[in-house]
Amino acid sequence: MNLKKQIEQMNDFYDMLDKAGVTPNAYHILWCIHHKRRPVVVNYHQELRTLVNLGHLTSEYVPTENGRQLIEHGEELFANGSVPKKKPAPVIPDLDESITAYLNLFPLGKLPTGKPARVNKKNIADAFKWFFANYDYSWETILKATAYYVDFFEKDNYKFMRNSQYFIRKQNTDKSWDSDLASYCEIILNGGNTEGEMIHEKVV
Repeated sequence: MNLKKQIEQMNDFYDMLDKAGVTPNAYHILWCIHHKRRPVVVNYHQELRTLVNLGHLTSEYVPTENGRQLIEHGEELFANGSVPKKKPAPVIPDLDESITAYLNLFPLGKLPTGKPARVNKKNIADAFKWFFANYDYSWETILKATAYYVDFFEKDNYKFMRNSQYFIRKQNTDKSWDSDLASYCEIILNGGNTEGEMIHEKVV
């Protein structure tokens, strides 16, 4: 590869970092964490905080979906010599039909918290787009997990149960996300019991 081509690639790489608001040191740290290599840079902790705030690392310093995409964009740029196209949004099969089946598992009316148990389809669709970008459970597992969850809380008149949107994802004060649905999907797959086996996963 000639020098002119190498300079073009470096320009494209730095343009990509500028657009993402990420410094070269921060990308280096992100790349090293992803590939399990120890990074050696100045002000390591400051760059980590920046990556967390930008949503490229979780609060436990694990690359998020956005972080993994940024890593891949940089790697593909040097592999192919051009800026890669943005990845398309995940394809969710039978979205409308599956959302209807999902919502029908929740009771009509309001929960004891005063919130409607069934949230409108648009908000649910947005929540599921996030869910499928971060988890890989089938609709069959999702519906079984949801039915298990609702049945569990029905015994106590739905006290403390989350509505159909917050069950999929709920944002914490530190901007990370919890997914009770992911926890219950894992329980279904492992044949476990909901009591004492909740899995709290934080996704930025």
